[in-house]
Amino acid sequence: MRTNNVLLLTAAINGLLAVSGIQPATASTAKEKDEKIELLERRLLLLEQRLEAAERNNTEHTKAPVADDKLQALDQKVKILERKHEVDKEIAIENAKTAPIFEAGPKGVSFSSADGSNSVRLRSSIQADGRFFVDNESKLKDRFDLRQARIWLEGRFWKYFDYKLMPDFGSNQTLLADAYVDVHYFPYASLNIGKQKTPISLERLQGDSDGNFMERAYPTYLASNRDIGVKLHGSFARPGDKVQYAGPIDFKNFFTYEVGVFNGGGDNGADNTDKENDDNKEVAARLWSHPFQNSGIAVLDGLGVGVAGSWEVPNNNKTTVKNLKTPLGQNTLVDYTKVGTGTTEVVADGEHYRIYPQAYWFYGPYGLLGEYVLSSQQLTGDGGNTHIQQDNTAWQIQASYVVTGENNTFQSVKPRSPFDPFNGQWGALQLAARWSELSIDEDTFKPINGVQLLNPANSIREASSWAIGANWFLNQNTRLMADYENTHFTGGAKNGGDRPAENVFSTRLQLVF
Repeated sequence: MRTNNVLLLTAAINGLLAVSGIQPATASTAKEKDEKIELLERRLLLLEQRLEAAERNNTEHTKAPVADDKLQALDQKVKILERKHEVDKEIAIENAKTAPIFEAGPKGVSFSSADGSNSVRLRSSIQADGRFFVDNESKLKDRFDLRQARIWLEGRFWKYFDYKLMPDFGSNQTLLADAYVDVHYFPYASLNIGKQKTPISLERLQGDSDGNFMERAYPTYLASNRDIGVKLHGSFARPGDKVQYAGPIDFKNFFTYEVGVFNGGGDNGADNTDKENDDNKEVAARLWSHPFQNSGIAVLDGLGVGVAGSWEVPNNNKTTVKNLKTPLGQNTLVDYTKVGTGTTEVVADGEHYRIYPQAYWFYGPYGLLGEYVLSSQQLTGDGGNTHIQQDNTAWQIQASYVVTGENNTFQSVKPRSPFDPFNGQWGALQLAARWSELSIDEDTFKPINGVQLLNPANSIREASSWAIGANWFLNQNTRLMADYENTHFTGGAKNGGDRPAENVFSTRLQLVF
């Protein structure tokens, strides 16, 4: 290409020279020749510049296809990478939808499916107690107790099947506390099958680690404890609100009910052997409501009221008649094994029913709880020849206040900040007070046809207890408790006298996760 341009330039120069050579001689002066030569030089320079510009333009046009090919190849690679990124992102999103979720925190260690339809959670609790008796006329022994040592599995499968399996290794025995499956397709009609708490005593239904005091009050001891059976339960929301499934024991919704059939364990619990000893079954039911929930009346929003009851007809069953204990001291105050005159044993033989009105109220740091129980059971002695209808009653009222200002609830206190002295954080502090009384039917000690069912020297007729307590919540899982309880008795001593008062100071370190 450059050779052709040079030839063209040479021809142009020769042509110009030729034109200049044929001019008339008369015009060929020296000055004119110089001007013509200068003009020719300018034209040649301009022509050369135009040729160079044309040459550069030809070169660029020659290389353009190569550049276009490279650009197209690069553009194709970018598009492939972008699509690959989109595919990877789509795969990651799909994997996230099905990938299991692992969590470890205050509520234990859990694995669950991404949609929450299946889960398993490992939890545990430890309660280490110390009990020290003051002014100890009865020579009661100070002691340390491992009150609770539990590890349990709970969770869900196929979205509507909840389960719980909880053995307990505390109190110098091993027993299966809970083992049930709860089927909850419909919040208004769920079915719970297995070993569980019977729906009677309010304080019994409170979480075992949530109470304001280390031990429950007298009304709890006139209710059955955990038992094997089947329970139908349901929850309803306030009109205009949406109901939420809250488990087999519901203290969250506007109205709940529970009704079940159980083996029947008598007052103070079922047989820990988990074996049925009688063909009779116990029917228990409970109604509960938060009448002012979401009503806009803040001071009454935390008010809950309810009533519970049970009915059974044990047949000559000794195992359903269990001893009763003092709350904090955990010492026997009604001993059904120490019979009176004219009989060798006391058995339950006939109708047994309970009535339990109950209520609580929580507002900000304040809390109140109260319940009353009438437990009426037919007892037999003298080989079935002597019968009495024993009507025992108990009641309690307790008040609590969270000094540090956190909300007081039925499900324990959650401190705003955990105990951390290095940063000036001290957890939460709750103070509590309680009064509780127990009355045993006088007919239990009266001779009937020469038969006295219980020995008045070994069992009290009445007990009155007042207690104060302090709970220091180091964090959501750890609590230090200190309680003091004074109990006065009527009866329970030799020669018809009164048993000496029981004064006990107790402490507990509790860890639950």
